[in-house]
Amino acid sequence: MELVILHMSKGRGGRPRAYREDISCPACGSHHVVKCGKPRGKQRMLCRDCSKYFMLNALYHHHPKALKEKALKMYSNGMSMRAISRTFNIPLGTIFSWIKRYEGNVHETRTPMVKG
Repeated sequence: MELVILHMSKGRGGRPRAYREDISCPACGSHHVVKCGKPRGKQRMLCRDCSKYFMLNALYHHHPKALKEKALKMYSNGMSMRAISRTFNIPLGTIFSWIKRYEGNVHETRTPMVKG
């Protein structure tokens, strides 16, 4: 890995901003990233633009939208979160976060009825 300096202006600290051409942030796409620890033996990076952490060579697993909708429908029909987790072989925490996110979206979109 070669460190490539693209911009040499000095910031508050007096050091030039260093950009990594070979690594980009998965959240914002910026190349202004720095090494920030090695938990469990894997290199962790910090994006200086969006302040998010990410792991190098990490596989981020995304579940299909149809699977999420099916799980939410099963929950609304009375099936427990643990049973849904066992049915789809998905961690219980993932099912829990889907349901909480869905409930938050439902409450935001509902408008109170005004009598008048």
